[in-house]
Amino acid sequence: MESNALVQICIKGLLKFNPETNASDSRLQEILESNPQLDDSEETFVAEVFSGCVRYHKLLSVTVENFYLDEGKKMLKKDAYLYRVFAYLAMMRLNDLGFENFESFVLKEDTLKMFTFLRFLFDLPKLQSWLKNKWCKIYDQQFVENSVLPNLQDNLDEVHILISRLNDKLQNKPPPKKSSVTTKPQPFKLTQVKPRSVPMPEPIPKVKTTNPIPPSIYKSPREETEIQKKKEDNRKKSEQMLEEVRTLSGNHIRTEKSIKTQERMDTIIKEGEAQLKFDSYKAKPVPKKVTENAAPVKLNAATILREDALYAKREEEELKKIVGVLSGEGTDDDFQSWRRERDEEMKREEAERQVRNKMVGLLSYEDAMLAKQKLTENNKQRVKKMKIEADKMLKQFLISQLELEEETRERVLSIQDSHQQTKQAQVKLTEIKRKMVQQVQEESKVLMRIAVEEAQLEMERKMKIIQEIRAFDRTEIDTQRFVDLTATAGFGFLCEMSIAELRERLVLVKEQRERELEEKRGDILADKITYRKMLEQKMDSISQNRIIVSKEQARAQQEKEKIKSPPKVQSTELDSLQRKLEEKRAERMKMKTAQQMTLQGGPVKRTVNLEAEKRAMEERRWKELEQSRERIAKLGTKADRTTLMT
Repeated sequence: MESNALVQICIKGLLKFNPETNASDSRLQEILESNPQLDDSEETFVAEVFSGCVRYHKLLSVTVENFYLDEGKKMLKKDAYLYRVFAYLAMMRLNDLGFENFESFVLKEDTLKMFTFLRFLFDLPKLQSWLKNKWCKIYDQQFVENSVLPNLQDNLDEVHILISRLNDKLQNKPPPKKSSVTTKPQPFKLTQVKPRSVPMPEPIPKVKTTNPIPPSIYKSPREETEIQKKKEDNRKKSEQMLEEVRTLSGNHIRTEKSIKTQERMDTIIKEGEAQLKFDSYKAKPVPKKVTENAAPVKLNAATILREDALYAKREEEELKKIVGVLSGEGTDDDFQSWRRERDEEMKREEAERQVRNKMVGLLSYEDAMLAKQKLTENNKQRVKKMKIEADKMLKQFLISQLELEEETRERVLSIQDSHQQTKQAQVKLTEIKRKMVQQVQEESKVLMRIAVEEAQLEMERKMKIIQEIRAFDRTEIDTQRFVDLTATAGFGFLCEMSIAELRERLVLVKEQRERELEEKRGDILADKITYRKMLEQKMDSISQNRIIVSKEQARAQQEKEKIKSPPKVQSTELDSLQRKLEEKRAERMKMKTAQQMTLQGGPVKRTVNLEAEKRAMEERRWKELEQSRERIAKLGTKADRTTLMT
């Protein structure tokens, strides 16, 4: 069997293979059973290629996707499995398969597809740079360097020759002719002349090789890096110490609350949130101006029928209640009185609980304030000690920094002498590179001149073709045709008619449709009149029911206002809590007055500065007010002028 047929068998097997639902062994068995004409060597080839493509699926998919993004932008997506098969043969089995067999597989396929794919896959800069990095993300670097890259790099020269052949085939270049065998003249058998004695050549003097520049010249000295590291470490230590001092000095007032107070505060917050009803719907009342001077709302038919059905349902329910009372059933008055008494008791209990929670919260607040005042005094003493220690550490840091600066100054002087020698070597290198650049520029200019001349010739050829096309387009062609409206097309059909007859029949059909539409409109108007009369009757009944409902609602609102009166709360437990709270508050105020007496001779300068800042702020505000007034006055004068001008 030919090589391209084997490749097609592998591609069909991969297309219908799904790793989530099918196993690779069972799919391979199906492929071999569906192709019984394969011999043993061909079956092994198909099995190896199919299993290899399944095993290295991620590696092959990455290479093919990058091929479509780079070189194969114009290639078809349906050939992806073809590229995967050839990628597997080139990356994993090129040395085992042999280049001659691989070449036969390539030449059997489409030349353009193989040319673009092989040019991408065997590009050495891509293999050594970003393509290798993408493979290393999937597999280990050692596997990529030892198993994948050798198959590609060992056959680069032969593959480049194959790519050039494919390129020649695409450009329709003839293959190189075989050199014909020519007759070679044979020399006469003459006596050979004795060779002359050649003098020994003089020895060529050898130039002494200079020692290469040591790499240490282009690197910074080790001592300088060590000095910089020490500087950074010392700076970080000093910054950490300063941050500790600042945090202590700023946070000595902050105190943590006890577990008991935190629990009480949480319970108070939860109870307060439970009483709130943000999610409930709150309807806004209609303004009085709208209700007093309101015009009658025009209802549509659906609302009239809906409201009429609602009032009919309510009338049926009231009739049922009246029948039940007449037959001896009880009323709802007893139940309503019992419910009012229960609601009053619940409101009284709720008010007592709220007052109790408030008193408990105030007591916990007073306890927390006392503990906070004690903590502030302890923290002030700790801050004083920390500030003294920080001053000592700063002095030590400054002394060590001065010593380090002296050491670095001495080392910098020694390094400057070594830098002068390197500058001379750099000057020589720049001169050599400048000469090389000049040569390259001259060669590029020559190549550019040749390319411009070729482009001009191509443009002249295209202009001639365009002129010929335009001359051909300017030639006029007669396209006029005369149409007879009374004649038929002449196809021989029974229903065949002319355009004039067709227009007459269309006019008759339109007149018949207009008559039918007028009859329908008359029927619709009669139905509308009967429907409107029925709605007017129902509107009268709805207005009477609305008056009755509004009276009942007013009576119910008056009863509710009588019930809404806040209950009075009195108990011995609340009185005892009030006494405790007053005692705690008095103790806290004593502590506060004592602290103020100690701080009276303290921050006098701060109060003076605050007063000066306050005065400056007031002066600035007055100035801004005056400037704004001036701007308004200027704008007013401008407006007056414009009015006078107009």
